[in-house]
Amino acid sequence: MAVSLRQVGKSFGKLQVLSSLDLEVGKGEYFVILGPSGEGKSTILNITAGILRPDRGEVYLDGALVDDSKSVYVPPERRGVGYVFQSYALYPHMTAFDNIAFPLKMAGWPKEEIRRAVLEVAELLGIREILGKKPAQLSGGQRQRVAVARALVKRPRVLLMDEPYSNIDPLLRESVRAEIRRIIKDLGIATVMVTHDREEAMALGDRIGILRRGRLLQVGKPEEVLAKPCCPDVALFMGYNLVPVDGRLLAFRPEEVELGVGDFVGEVIDVEFRGQWWAVVARVGGALVKLYTAERLQTGGKIKFQTKRLLEYAAQ
Repeated sequence: MAVSLRQVGKSFGKLQVLSSLDLEVGKGEYFVILGPSGEGKSTILNITAGILRPDRGEVYLDGALVDDSKSVYVPPERRGVGYVFQSYALYPHMTAFDNIAFPLKMAGWPKEEIRRAVLEVAELLGIREILGKKPAQLSGGQRQRVAVARALVKRPRVLLMDEPYSNIDPLLRESVRAEIRRIIKDLGIATVMVTHDREEAMALGDRIGILRRGRLLQVGKPEEVLAKPCCPDVALFMGYNLVPVDGRLLAFRPEEVELGVGDFVGEVIDVEFRGQWWAVVARVGGALVKLYTAERLQTGGKIKFQTKRLLEYAAQ
């Protein structure tokens, strides 16, 4: 395994952020941790990188123990890890070239080798023409590529990415993230990325892990987690509606409904046009649910529907 976290725990004061967390990421795998803000996603990356130490548990990289939360501790610069921060963390007074070259200079590489490595990774990411510019002169997408180039320039064995696409223009985000994923996969670098964006996780991850309350509740291929959430928390985060009925929780996807028939009855609260469908918010029993329909419904009107697929959980 490229990354292995075993029974890792971390608290900040009285706040427990990670609780007996286990994580396995294979060589060359693109693994995405998905969860709301404040659930410990960045803490996992920082512990893997060596920026933070766990209170308990063990961290392995390529099978080698790098932190046992006691006496064994390999510092970040010796872990062979690249890190793309959410803010990109570029030095504003340096050119793009110098930002990318910075970790190599700190490692004492010869000047000509640094130049060769920077030009190589810049060519790979299509940013050679901006190497002389400073971060303030670059677009969000260009700054993001510079940050990725800096993380890749030493050809790390593991790449960590913290919400790497959140600051990019939404119109460019999809194409940029797909291209960078392709480059990373071609290089064969194991990647751990964290995000709160479900669609992004589904699009990029070979596997995804759903993080809630310091634990990975479910890990699997995106389509598997979407089709069979293990519990109500995962179902909710994967976009399912949850409706309590007779001591049970019934879960269904917004697009998997048929109007005009069935046992679900409610009142339309809101309607929004989404281009290919109408997004309807309705009150069913004591729950608000979202439905995607081909026809426009009237706010305040009644709605009746059945689901094409229904999951059932014990009430929490």
